[in-house]
Amino acid sequence: MANTTELPNPFTPLAFLPPTLASQFEQSRYLYAATLGAYIWDIGLNLGNDYSLLFKYRIHFPTIVYFLSRAVTFAFILTSFIYEVSPIENCKALALSWAICAVLSQTTTAMLFYLRVTAVWHPNKIIYGVFAVLLIAIPCASMTAPLGVRSAHIGPTKQCITTSVPAYIEVSAIMPLVNDTAIFLAITYRILSNTIAANSLWGRLRIFFGGKGGSALSQALLQSGQHFYLVAVAANVTLLIAVKLPQLSPVYHAVFTVPGLSLINAMACLVFRRIKFGRISSDGTTKTQATTGLDSDYQRRLPLHYRRTDPTTTDFGTTFPLDVRVQREVDKFDDGGDASHEDSKSTTLP
Repeated sequence: MANTTELPNPFTPLAFLPPTLASQFEQSRYLYAATLGAYIWDIGLNLGNDYSLLFKYRIHFPTIVYFLSRAVTFAFILTSFIYEVSPIENCKALALSWAICAVLSQTTTAMLFYLRVTAVWHPNKIIYGVFAVLLIAIPCASMTAPLGVRSAHIGPTKQCITTSVPAYIEVSAIMPLVNDTAIFLAITYRILSNTIAANSLWGRLRIFFGGKGGSALSQALLQSGQHFYLVAVAANVTLLIAVKLPQLSPVYHAVFTVPGLSLINAMACLVFRRIKFGRISSDGTTKTQATTGLDSDYQRRLPLHYRRTDPTTTDFGTTFPLDVRVQREVDKFDDGGDASHEDSKSTTLP
């Protein structure tokens, strides 16, 4: 076996790690690279939508939160990738940077969830208060990441690696899981109560899980909105499991954070865009694009994949009160119901 002086590159970072840890470290690099590529792809696919949000709609607080969440999540993914693949002079400083970006990503994404649940339960002040407490708890819990994660150079190289992830950091995964699960259940219950004609909770649950008896409108709502939040809940469960397993190395404890937070943010942003473009109603009880009386000019301004072409849903747009309610609920999500949307239009009055 050749000694290190005979190796062509004795100072490659992986040469200073045990074989198992070196393999885990290399796999984490691939995962971070794939996550960065997927998120950039998602940004590219939605450039037209984001342009519309910036220049064709009034910019209110929810839109600011949306773009801020996209920016800090991208910064978190990018800094994490640089931390994994680039030579760094100060590992602790960069680790602190991506940890702070993770806190901001979780907080702004949770704000998008909060805006949705308060719109669905408007004007229930108890719901406002309960989920406001959960929202405040998320950045408080997430601060355990910048305070607890430790990193160092690999041997004499400039490559960084995570060396310690304390057990108490699991609270940063528990609180988002509690919040997202509570929001998922709260919105689901509201949809079941408002749109499904069943006399009992069990009857509503049976319809929710695929049983017959629900209207086509309520089925479309349940399948087009809530499953995005369910994906976010599943991602949080995965993050918590990864942190809790003691047999995993610190590299694996942290590795699922990057794809997990990016997926959760992508789901929250997807719901936001669909609400803004009329694909999903903000109150969770009507489906705005199911109506057929929307102004044709407004339809042309929507991205192609948001235009309703399914002929089976055209009969939902025959009643005037539904269209009025749709417009009011979109405005309510946008700015609390105090201002009207300058680009959204309701059906033509007979």
